[in-house]
Amino acid sequence: MSDEDKQGVSNAQIMHSIGQLTGSVQALHQGLTARIEDMRADIRRLDQASNDRMNRIEDNLAQQIAVQGDALNKRIDGLETNVGDKISGLGTRVAALEDEDKKIIEKVAKLSALGGGVGGALAAAAVELIKHIPH
Repeated sequence: MSDEDKQGVSNAQIMHSIGQLTGSVQALHQGLTARIEDMRADIRRLDQASNDRMNRIEDNLAQQIAVQGDALNKRIDGLETNVGDKISGLGTRVAALEDEDKKIIEKVAKLSALGGGVGGALAAAAVELIKHIPH
């Protein structure tokens, strides 16, 4: 074999090896690219799952707050009604006490007038008696 043949075979083998190496590098590149894409997809899924979970938590909290707000409003309405009833009851009692006070004032005034009239009559009678007593 001549040097050219050895060099040709050698070049052919080198080219063949370079082709295999290039194919292997391309296969590695494609494999790595596919794995990187899989990782990106996993990260997107995790991110989406996290977002969905946060949304569920927020919705849950919003519902709980709404339920608690409704319960609190009902309790406040109940207290408001109860306090209103008690205030109305107090108003009725005050009105009854004021009426009783007026009645007592009227009775005292009548008795005072009657007592004044009786006292005046007794005084007039005493004066008349004193006039008729011989001196």
